[in-house]
Amino acid sequence: MRKITQAQTLSTSLLLSAAAIATLACAPLASADSLQAQLQQCSQFSDDNKRLACYDKLTGSLQKHAEQQFGQEQKQAVEEAPESITATITKAEEGAYGKFIFTLDNGQVWRQTDTKRSILRDGDQVTVERGALGSFRMRKTTGGRTMRVKRVN
Repeated sequence: MRKITQAQTLSTSLLLSAAAIATLACAPLASADSLQAQLQQCSQFSDDNKRLACYDKLTGSLQKHAEQQFGQEQKQAVEEAPESITATITKAEEGAYGKFIFTLDNGQVWRQTDTKRSILRDGDQVTVERGALGSFRMRKTTGGRTMRVKRVN
């Protein structure tokens, strides 16, 4: 039986923790709490072999979860985001090529991408909603025509 040194165990633990944290970036927040709890449980083992076996089992399940989530990362992000937001324009300024840049009261900055003439002014309450293929449209909350916009910040 091969004897594992404390340095090897520490090195392996750090490597597994780094892998778990990297995988966490792709996992939903609900499972992040679960992962943290599982890592905490593994760290409680005083026996090196049991602790290492626990970390090995955990990274195996993380790899399986990462493979199951492959290609759906963007879908999850979109599902968690609202369909629209409502805010007030605090600053509307004409930018290059006559396209407007709108600063909203929530701190967001949006730039007009289409060539329509802007009817939006400072103080207008607007709704920004999702469009097709990842685009966004802005319009007055009271109704009217929309213009295509892109988030700047």
